[in-house]
Amino acid sequence: MLMNRGNPMMMGCTKYRDGYNFSLESDRDSIALLLFDAHMNQRERIELDSSMKFGNIFSVLITGIKLDKYFYCYEIDGREYIDPYAKAITDCGRFADEDENERHLAAVSVTEYDWEGDKPINLDYSDCIFYKINVRGFTKSRTSKVKKKGTFAGVVNKIDYLKELGVTSLELQPAYEFDEIGRFSQLSDTYVAQIPSGVHYTVNLSSRKVNYWGYTGGFYYAPKASFSAKASKHNGVYCDYTTEFKDMVKALHRAGIEVIMEMFFNDKSTGFILQCVEYWVTEYHIDGVHVYCDESSLRALSMDPLLADTKILTVYWNGKTGTRKHMGNYNNDFQNIARRFLKGDENMLAEYTAASRRNESNSASINYISNNNGFTLMDMVSYDRKHNELNGESNRDGEDFNHSWNCGEEGPTRKRRIKELRMRQIKNALIMVLLSGGTPLILSGDEFGNSQNGNNNPYCVDSELSWVNWKETNESREILDWTKKLIQLRKNNRILHMPQALLLSDRVSCGYPDISYHGTNAWYTQMQTYDRHIGVMYSCVYGKEEDYRLIYVAYNMHWETHELALPKLESGAWKVEMCSNTAGAAIDENMRTVSVPPRSIAILTGEYDAEVKKNPVNKIKNTRH
Repeated sequence: MLMNRGNPMMMGCTKYRDGYNFSLESDRDSIALLLFDAHMNQRERIELDSSMKFGNIFSVLITGIKLDKYFYCYEIDGREYIDPYAKAITDCGRFADEDENERHLAAVSVTEYDWEGDKPINLDYSDCIFYKINVRGFTKSRTSKVKKKGTFAGVVNKIDYLKELGVTSLELQPAYEFDEIGRFSQLSDTYVAQIPSGVHYTVNLSSRKVNYWGYTGGFYYAPKASFSAKASKHNGVYCDYTTEFKDMVKALHRAGIEVIMEMFFNDKSTGFILQCVEYWVTEYHIDGVHVYCDESSLRALSMDPLLADTKILTVYWNGKTGTRKHMGNYNNDFQNIARRFLKGDENMLAEYTAASRRNESNSASINYISNNNGFTLMDMVSYDRKHNELNGESNRDGEDFNHSWNCGEEGPTRKRRIKELRMRQIKNALIMVLLSGGTPLILSGDEFGNSQNGNNNPYCVDSELSWVNWKETNESREILDWTKKLIQLRKNNRILHMPQALLLSDRVSCGYPDISYHGTNAWYTQMQTYDRHIGVMYSCVYGKEEDYRLIYVAYNMHWETHELALPKLESGAWKVEMCSNTAGAAIDENMRTVSVPPRSIAILTGEYDAEVKKNPVNKIKNTRH
């Protein structure tokens, strides 16, 4: 074995030339590199002094020995220290469980993987349907009916389901080696226990509370070992579990589904964040990252040429650099506005129409009505108040203002009237999300009515409560069928997922604007404080050449029936395609109005008149009345 000064620009452990380059940042005068064989027996101790140091980076190049199946760690001040750039770590295969015999070492290298020509998909935001999961919770429940529950392999078993649903982009809550129970003492004495957009506080490691979500520090270069079925087979012998994540990515890509990783960078430097994201994109072929980091790091990510085709999602992007193809914003404003409009709050009509049409050119708007840090869609229509007692915080944690409505009774009910109302509200909410001008996001399980029993912040609950319940019922099938139909409607009509904002103008002189609003009179809207109903019409010709259909969405969030005026069709007829109310919406015999039941949304279609079809580039006549 030979040792020489290494390359300090290559952090962590990297195969380099004919050897292995080890680099670690430390302000000590000397440290030791410890090497272990495939059975975790120590074989070498290498002292690193100032001769191997560049600034605050120790770096050594080791040649003359094969270390592919070796492990390593550093010794600093008499304590073992895991490399922050570790690509895989031993004895982490049991989620929220450890024993006194565990020893955490970093793998020198990971197996070379045959991607078989795979590469990131790079879909445009306008063509995406986001679907957010917790890898463990997605298939951990006994109701999931998969063999390797709670793992990356379990996700693979659900690919056919995701494809049938219509998902294009799978967003994973943190799936790197986050420290869910404080097993890595070198990280911190405390750990963050809540998503940054919610309530902030920390939990002492002595409490051993589980961080089920993963919004905390960890080893960002390594996939979560306990999310891998292979990691459980370690038994003190070298086992590269990282290939399971790559198998999942490759399988999802073959199905046309992107993979996006959430990464919560707590007090990390811009350089570390850049290198980490670049590593996941090049080593694991992920299509995007949803990052929580400081503004300077976010700006650096946006300008990194290697990440020019990688989706960069954040909670706020000011749009000064980067393009729509690249950057995206989680739109929490849409959630709050849509929820308030859904439950019939006053003065929300104008805000909702503006929010649902928002579609900025320099960053995509990711729209959702439920997310992991809040009520599920089912709970949003079933609970007025949060019920987080199981978290052990005396119900003080989680968001207090959920803009939810229980439809008349708190929690589960057998009352048919309430159950029917909740079903309508769920269908209404899905319409709002999937027909919004931005990129829609669905929280896993919402498409069939998954509930968390009113817990709006189960960050520390690792049980059937927080895991997706796949049990099939008549209600779940009805919601699932509705969701599939809406997604297909969006995909089939380009006007509903345009890459730019609709302008409320007749840009191609076809007789109809791209989008228009209607009230009790066609082409005129009422948006007073007390108004809760409106008709929104889309002209499909703007989305696809020679597509002369009109789509009219009739919203009525009032508790009374309302009539909305329909634009006049010179030929053909308006037809109700979908209605959230089983009673349906009624079109009058003259095709002039549609009557929409209380708290319901109807989707209608109509055809352009024959004259417009013959000469679409010239406005034949004003069809408005």
